[in-house]
Amino acid sequence: MNNGKPIVLATFEDIQFELKDRIVKADDTWAKTLYKKSVSSKLVNNIKAQLDMDCGRFDDVPEDANTKSELYAPLVKLLNSIIGASGNSKSRNGTRQAVSTKGKQLHKCVVESQVSPDIVIKATGSSFELPRAYRVPNVDAHVGYTNITTAIELRLDSSTNDVERTATKEVQRMWISAKEIFYQQPNRLFVYALVVTEERIRLIQFDRAGALYSPLFNYHDDPDTFIRLVVGMSSMDEAELGLDTSVQFQVIGDMKALGTIRVLDPKTNEFTNYKMRSVDPFLRREELFGRGTRMWDVEDADGTRLYVKDAWIDPNLTPEYIILLKAKGVKGVQQIVDYEDRLGRPYGEIRYFRPRCDPDYLPFVNKCFQRLVTVRYGVGITTRNKTEAEVLGALYDAIKAHERLLDSGILHCDISLGNILFGGPNAPDGLAGILIDLDLAIKAQYDKYPIDGRTTGTRHSHSNLQLKGRGRPCKPAHDYLDDLESFFWVLIHLIYDQVNHDLTWAHHLIDTIGHGDQKESADAKRAFLAGDLEPSLIPEGWSKKCKGLVVAFHHFIDDIVIEKEEIVGEMDRAWDFSAMQVLHSQKRAHYQEVLDMSPPGSVFIQYVLLVLLLPLPSFVTADIVLIFMIISRVVSVTQRSTVRDWYQHGEET
Repeated sequence: MNNGKPIVLATFEDIQFELKDRIVKADDTWAKTLYKKSVSSKLVNNIKAQLDMDCGRFDDVPEDANTKSELYAPLVKLLNSIIGASGNSKSRNGTRQAVSTKGKQLHKCVVESQVSPDIVIKATGSSFELPRAYRVPNVDAHVGYTNITTAIELRLDSSTNDVERTATKEVQRMWISAKEIFYQQPNRLFVYALVVTEERIRLIQFDRAGALYSPLFNYHDDPDTFIRLVVGMSSMDEAELGLDTSVQFQVIGDMKALGTIRVLDPKTNEFTNYKMRSVDPFLRREELFGRGTRMWDVEDADGTRLYVKDAWIDPNLTPEYIILLKAKGVKGVQQIVDYEDRLGRPYGEIRYFRPRCDPDYLPFVNKCFQRLVTVRYGVGITTRNKTEAEVLGALYDAIKAHERLLDSGILHCDISLGNILFGGPNAPDGLAGILIDLDLAIKAQYDKYPIDGRTTGTRHSHSNLQLKGRGRPCKPAHDYLDDLESFFWVLIHLIYDQVNHDLTWAHHLIDTIGHGDQKESADAKRAFLAGDLEPSLIPEGWSKKCKGLVVAFHHFIDDIVIEKEEIVGEMDRAWDFSAMQVLHSQKRAHYQEVLDMSPPGSVFIQYVLLVLLLPLPSFVTADIVLIFMIISRVVSVTQRSTVRDWYQHGEET
């Protein structure tokens, strides 16, 4: 993400990848029962009485259309007749109108595609605004994903059916609109879309757990269901449209203006209002499925600057607010101010607005909406407009905070660039770097449960062993050493990815360690650690001391990975738990070495040697330690190819 916007637009290949195993078929009762409570039978009958219907068929819709173009005008007319008869076309809260978008390009922010819907229901109101397409060539400036309630795709009846392959393609096309609606309407919780022919209709739902679709049904034979869907999708009740009404914008001149975000106190059932400092979230994940994280810059009634984080969380996991409450007072870790958990509420859990699905499909993973209000810190750790001292100081304090958090019984499990913030201007001593985002954190009990199939975190900074072990029967549980390795990969990104340099092999390194394929990522990381990282392989502009720090950190992580590999082997059979516990017993020394960033050779090992050799004369002790360090370094160098050679010439080097 770049200031809340994706750096790379999604392609159709991304669509297929993102939707893989996330499309399910609902049973034929779903579309027929949706909106049945909110759109009464009396209203449906009143609307039918005002429509042109003859012998059980909507008159204006051609029975035997030869081209899709023949459907635009009659369907737009029919939709607007229903919207008008329902009373949804205009009220004090806004307007609704079906609009043909034939031949129009709607402004896209996250998807690289020329595909746009055929018909939309255009809306005005608190959650809608004109597209931000001023001076954007070839896009419509009056209708877009910012001001529609739903998107409609037209097809000929002869070109669609209920075969899974056909339905999947229709869902993939509608995914483009859904993804843009989620992104451009950041208070969206779910999206409905329709596929309509001259005879039949298909309902599609997109939410943070996936997509589902209904079987096609003949809307001429079942006008009541068709009318309910149109009335519901043009509703003036924004909650019914899938919008979070606790996020309220002001609208000035057809554009959103600063509003408020409310947090409900479950004990008092009262709301606390936080004023927006910006109309847009400063962070919004463009992935349609998953946590759907949104972060808003707000302030409280006293003007204290805070931020609100919205996310969809697995209800079986410990909520982040519980972790943050336990972390209250831990220096260097984000501090919670307020929270809201919508577990058990109608729009708070996906299972409450999900219908029954075909049992032949994989079951969806339920998610629960949670909102956090925490102290606002600085920007995410970066080298842009920052000095070397500021960057390394922030990383140092974040590692110290991680150790304190671990001492309080909590393991972070998701160390990444986005989860380390600068402490902000004039940050007190020890708060140059702040550790945030504890929604994947766990109770630190890896010594009691040393095998765990759970793999969490951000791919770019996943530890090598956690990636390699995913799916293996005896994968070791995530531990603090995995997080320390993640800090190392954060440093590598700062060193190689955020500065200009001519080390072409390093660009390939950054690409491969963040590869979508976990094996590719794991192999790339292991190869980098196995290579001999020399100061000359670190971009110019970093100080000699910084280069020494990077080399030392590289050596430390490689040593740890080798030691863990010797313990767990291929992770396909039971290994010695006690050996891992012995390694973990050195926790304090591990943190101290990383924080000291000592040269290769390990201060801890040297310290142990000195203690063991204290009875010997001092000159003998010093000579033995020196000889040990020289031998260790020679063996290390002779066993390694250089990092540059490996990435330039491949694994065979």
